[in-house]
Amino acid sequence: MRKRSLAAAVLAAVALIASLLAATPVHALNDTGTGGVFVPATGRILDTKTGTGGFSTPMEAGTYRTIKVTGLAGLPTDGSVGAVSLNATVGSSSGAGTLFGRPDANSGRTTMLIYNGVSGQYTSNSATIAVGADGTIQVMTETSARLILDVQGYYTANTDGTAAGGFVPVAKRIVDTRSGLGATKATIAPGGSVDVQITGSNGVPSGASGVVVNLLAINSTSSDGYLTPYATGSTKPQNALHYAPSITTAMQAQVPLSSDGKITIANGSSTVNLVIDLQGYFTAAGTSGANFTPSYGRAYDSRATGNTALAKSETRSIQIAGKGGVPVMGSGITAVTLTLIVSHAGSAGYAQVYADGTTNPGTTAINFQADDIRTNTITVPLGDNGKIALRNIADASNYIVDVQGWYSKLGPATISCPDATVGSWLKSVPSDGIDCTIVARPADHSGETVSYILDDNDEVTANLSETAPTSVSVHVSGTAGNHTLAVYQDQSDGIVSSTQWFATFGDWTTVNTSNMPADGDSVSLNPELSVWTEDVGLPSNAVYNYKVWHGTDTSVAPITTSGDQYGEWPIPQGVLVSGETYSWTATVTADMGGQTGDFTTPPSTFLADSSVTNDTGKPDDASSYSTVDQADANAASDSGRAPTVSLASSVVRQPKVGDVGGWRSAQTMQLASVQGPKGGGLRCDHKYLYTAYEATFSLRRLCSSPNITAWGFLISVTQCQAAIGNATEIGLQWWDHTTRQSSQNAKHYEHCTYHFHGSITGPTVGHYVSYYDYVSFPAVRGFETGTAYVDTWGAFTITNKHY
Repeated sequence: MRKRSLAAAVLAAVALIASLLAATPVHALNDTGTGGVFVPATGRILDTKTGTGGFSTPMEAGTYRTIKVTGLAGLPTDGSVGAVSLNATVGSSSGAGTLFGRPDANSGRTTMLIYNGVSGQYTSNSATIAVGADGTIQVMTETSARLILDVQGYYTANTDGTAAGGFVPVAKRIVDTRSGLGATKATIAPGGSVDVQITGSNGVPSGASGVVVNLLAINSTSSDGYLTPYATGSTKPQNALHYAPSITTAMQAQVPLSSDGKITIANGSSTVNLVIDLQGYFTAAGTSGANFTPSYGRAYDSRATGNTALAKSETRSIQIAGKGGVPVMGSGITAVTLTLIVSHAGSAGYAQVYADGTTNPGTTAINFQADDIRTNTITVPLGDNGKIALRNIADASNYIVDVQGWYSKLGPATISCPDATVGSWLKSVPSDGIDCTIVARPADHSGETVSYILDDNDEVTANLSETAPTSVSVHVSGTAGNHTLAVYQDQSDGIVSSTQWFATFGDWTTVNTSNMPADGDSVSLNPELSVWTEDVGLPSNAVYNYKVWHGTDTSVAPITTSGDQYGEWPIPQGVLVSGETYSWTATVTADMGGQTGDFTTPPSTFLADSSVTNDTGKPDDASSYSTVDQADANAASDSGRAPTVSLASSVVRQPKVGDVGGWRSAQTMQLASVQGPKGGGLRCDHKYLYTAYEATFSLRRLCSSPNITAWGFLISVTQCQAAIGNATEIGLQWWDHTTRQSSQNAKHYEHCTYHFHGSITGPTVGHYVSYYDYVSFPAVRGFETGTAYVDTWGAFTITNKHY
């Protein structure tokens, strides 16, 4: 084994002691950037000896260098990289020291590894560093040294569920070549390798994208060496985890899995036995595991005042949650990535780390020699109390625990309304309204907020506490109608967790309704029948059954019926005869809060006329106007209106006449919509509500402003329950048919149950106006994910008449 001088060792120890004596700050979240789900990648981005990364000279002691990360080693440049997972290697150093990393000069530094300074030896460790806004990181060594950085993967800047994968902790020893566990019982020679089956019996499911493992190189020779982990069957990368001669070296790695769930560990330079301890895996879709946030900070130091070195065979419970910039328990935190440092070990030995309050899994976190200062990165779940258990299998030794980041699996806020549970129907309107309480978990990111929207009011936002749940009181007014309370926790990394409460006050079976077509109207030979209200909206889960009679006698059998519909219904072609009069009714039924209500509209008549065409809500020359944004729609349309992929409901609806696409594979392509008015005058100062299964659309003509009509578009709670991300509203488009001019409100990107609203401005009294709008959002139904669309369209004449 190579030796170094006593003087060099003493100087190095003094330098290390100075760098390790960092005070633990007062608790505040220390997230250094956004990080989401893990995406495996590989490639070398820095080698100060060869010029890779733009530097061909050793690191200068105490000087940060800025290293380009994005655009290299498979890391995208589109802003989607939040943090990078690196294998860092230090060698040819002038002495022992510490490698630090940070995203930029304004952020705290993360301890990446401690290197020994022994001539000819290399020290490796894994570390995760937040990436700066310009796609770079900054690194610094305490001495002159060669530095190599190899990418193991990256964490997305948000969690849209499109990339692998969320983290699931699993602690288990899966390979030991000394005993034949998980591999052949034999040492691995230089140039040799071991293939390891990960998925299957190790608690890792098929389809997992990668694993976090601790590799223990048990080296009994006088030569150092290195291990290279990679997905079996793929090209062997440059990544090299260096181990020391004549001792056992522990090194964490994040390794992608092959399609059949295997990894390969290649050995170079020396002959070793290999032990692999599993620390967890990454899911295939990023939606079922926990998401990562990069950080920095010191969570524990046994040398600090009031603490003591860990005695031989002692197991110590150490608080991590709420320390060193880590979120408190209850925030959604499940596991942490730590830099574990042993400082001047009392003897050769090792340490074990696991979730406090659980059974020791028998895995190893770090190995060391007497008087060593050594580091290893570990990923470990937290106990229910926010603690880890640290067991010292050596004579009395000091340990330091620094934070690299944490994994969180977030849950939505809760809504408690004691006087009206979710989906309640209170037939008697509570005169004083009801009180609700929103309780949101503690923040797991700095700057995290909770927001709510009550009915069609403006959004209200409050900052989340970092130390305790946040409670918000909300009063729901005692007015008849449908009430909705939507709550969101909108985080800095793009995650939106949401929950909704809804209830109906008053007896909707007695509301004033209007029919379309109106009594006595002339209609086409396949008109669309609909029922809408002028005061209180109907339940969004209402079922509509339409009946049509030839003539005005409704005591006889109808000539056609609709069956169950969830809104409007077009009479099929071939049923009506031009010049004939027909009658129709609609029976509306809904089950709310265990109560069933229904009503049937009075008979209404219409005249079938083959010269009348259906008004689609667009002018004849609509092709001359701008259509919907196809980049948002992600779907082609033959009519300038994007088809809807209905993923938000298990209810099967028949395609309407004129639908684009019909049935396609397992998804229903349809123009899912809530209809507005189909002509007629819009009177002053009255709120018109059009409710269907998908949404509610409202209109209000303001008499005080004859050129303004206010509108609102609210997607139903039922639809939004399937949303897995924010919604995009293209902005209401409207056409003044009198002046042949079109206008459009601004596009909005909001929560699914946000009350989209605005004004139709410009058209004057007597002008005929048609409009169109749609909202799209990512959604999941069963095991399918896709994009759901809800649209609305209609037409009206502006009047000065009062209701």
